[in-house]
Amino acid sequence: MNDLVSLWEKVGRTFERVYLTEEAVLEQIRECSPLSIDLAILHSVYINGDYINFEIKPTVGVEATQIYPDIKYTTVDEYLNRLL
Repeated sequence: MNDLVSLWEKVGRTFERVYLTEEAVLEQIRECSPLSIDLAILHSVYINGDYINFEIKPTVGVEATQIYPDIKYTTVDEYLNRLL
């Protein structure tokens, strides 16, 4: 998320960043009744890093660029530049 915000800031947008400790996030999850699945997923992703840098195993799948090599893929940075 910080990388995405940094890209926006690089092109002139500004954002207020609010940092929470892991304990604060876990407390918010505990306070929700019933248990907030959204907060639990956010904890898993942003604090534990469960989605970051995963490997695509050849027995499970392949990267999209291998399936569709003729497609011109757009980076997030390129897309943000189009919006401005």
